Amino acid sequence: MAQKINLDSLNFKQLNQYMVKATKMRNAGIIFTVSGPVIMVTSYIVGVTIADAPSDDPYHGWTGVAVVFYGCGVGLATTVVGIPLWVIGGIKNAKAEIALRKFDFKTNNSMAVGIGITIRF
Repeated sequence: MAQKINLDSLNFKQLNQYMVKATKMRNAGIIFTVSGPVIMVTSYIVGVTIADAPSDDPYHGWTGVAVVFYGCGVGLATTVVGIPLWVIGGIKNAKAEIALRKFDFKTNNSMAVGIGITIRF
């Protein structure tokens, strides 16, 4: 059962796990969203190639149409699933990064020397 997670009540380790899951969701959404048009274009090319090839079968052209139809359907479904995953994963990732900022503290006896260099006493 899905539950609403309050990011303010999680500790550092739990926030890191939440962020890893959000990153995986976002990456899966990116992969689905990008692969959808690739599947559609590939099925179109393969379907037109099959339909234009000479054959003695009278229904040979319909095989190419079926490849284009099913390939575009799978590509469209993949894109429709991928976009919400990408958006929701990105939002969750951003919220986790903001919540992790409260754990990002500096020690009292530290001095920043330059870019990326900190001396601690």
